Amino acid sequence: MRTERHGNPFICNRLKLAVLPVVFSMLLLMCSCSSDQGVVTAAGDGSVSVSESVSVTTKKITEQPVKLTMFAMESDKEKKDDNEIRELIASKTGVKVSEIWMTGQYFRNVIDGLLESEKLTDYIYVNERLDEFYERGLLVAWDGYIEQYPNIRNLYTEEEWDMLRQADGHIYSVNIPDGFVCSDARIEGSELTYKAGFAVTTSCKDPDIAFKFINDILSEDIMELRFWGIKGVDFIVNVDGSYYRDREMTDNWNNEDYEVEHICQYRLMPRRADV
Repeated sequence: MRTERHGNPFICNRLKLAVLPVVFSMLLLMCSCSSDQGVVTAAGDGSVSVSESVSVTTKKITEQPVKLTMFAMESDKEKKDDNEIRELIASKTGVKVSEIWMTGQYFRNVIDGLLESEKLTDYIYVNERLDEFYERGLLVAWDGYIEQYPNIRNLYTEEEWDMLRQADGHIYSVNIPDGFVCSDARIEGSELTYKAGFAVTTSCKDPDIAFKFINDILSEDIMELRFWGIKGVDFIVNVDGSYYRDREMTDNWNNEDYEVEHICQYRLMPRRADV
């Protein structure tokens, strides 16, 4: 499990002016994936903004996938643009999501900058400070989409969804633990009380596409691609229908270079516990 390390706050404060331009320059490079999408940039005062650009409104799956972005307050390696499984998922869903990662030592400064700018990526994954995004009206309510998309609806029971409601009665995020949680232990376990939340932001040009993609990647075939890979390449099916990996497949799956080029789990996006 990867964990956030917030670092020494006194060191962070002393280095704030020097560090922020570097951090936001990195965000600029990682976000500039499509002319269809806003781009995260750094202003002179250290704030973060997203440039206004052509709005994505197409709801049909076209030859070129719709490009969305996700900012995660966790560290990981950026995937190659032609990552094989991400391309397969895009061909099936019509959407390709670029995940933008941040190292934990700059956590507080980056969150402050995002809140100040109020311009975000389409999806966001942050820690307990997600409530600050809700309080500023920066998150899209899930309620209507929960009813519209069955795979999203089936993530939780009615009681569990109610546990995620904010003071205004609406749901704005789901919790994504780093690791699977058995469906019969969700309430007693850590999933619904976990502090890191996944949400769709009001900076998203077309929330319908964003929520449809969440629904699509919860389907059985996409979940298989995300967490098992390609049949015959990343896993083998036993005669009893169970999945397994041989030694070579296991070594590949645990190889960082292979992950960058081939694997796409979208691991901080919603997932089913039964796959």
